[in-house]
Amino acid sequence: MKIVKTINEFYHLLVNDEKLLRLLYYMPKDTEDDPLDPLKMNVSQLPEKDHILQNVLVIGDKTNDLALETNTCRICFYTGSRIPQKNYLKSINQFTDNPYSSTQQYIFDIYTPASANNIDFRLDWLGEVLNEVLFQEDIEEFGDLRFHSGLPIASVPNGFVGYRWTYIMPSGQQPMGFKS
Repeated sequence: MKIVKTINEFYHLLVNDEKLLRLLYYMPKDTEDDPLDPLKMNVSQLPEKDHILQNVLVIGDKTNDLALETNTCRICFYTGSRIPQKNYLKSINQFTDNPYSSTQQYIFDIYTPASANNIDFRLDWLGEVLNEVLFQEDIEEFGDLRFHSGLPIASVPNGFVGYRWTYIMPSGQQPMGFKS
């Protein structure tokens, strides 16, 4: 199990993706206002970068401070359920839990102001870019990461829309006393 390491790697991937940061930070004024416009400054170069990152990328399910006045989107990411993987035992004709292998869920909740979503489908755009970031070909750490499910978030802050993306990753651990 390397849950903390995985969450940390997710954070570094997200915080270093300028396209994702621009979509989280720059809210559209109209349909012509492109957050990826090269004339707009990179979020990573803004003087208030650290404050912005704290608000747009949050480890944990924190929305109590999310308000329309912040005028940004947010991705909250955290661990979900951890379920033992099953082994089929032919001798007894049933599945049993494997104590040395499990599947860990990683959840990414995306929140965006409804007004921005109505202009440029920001919620879906962020979901697409999140998938691009997580499934880059050159990232070996997440080779076993799989998409599990996606669904709208029913309870969101007033004036926001939200979508939950859930991914799964298998992990194993060696039995105590086992030496490789």
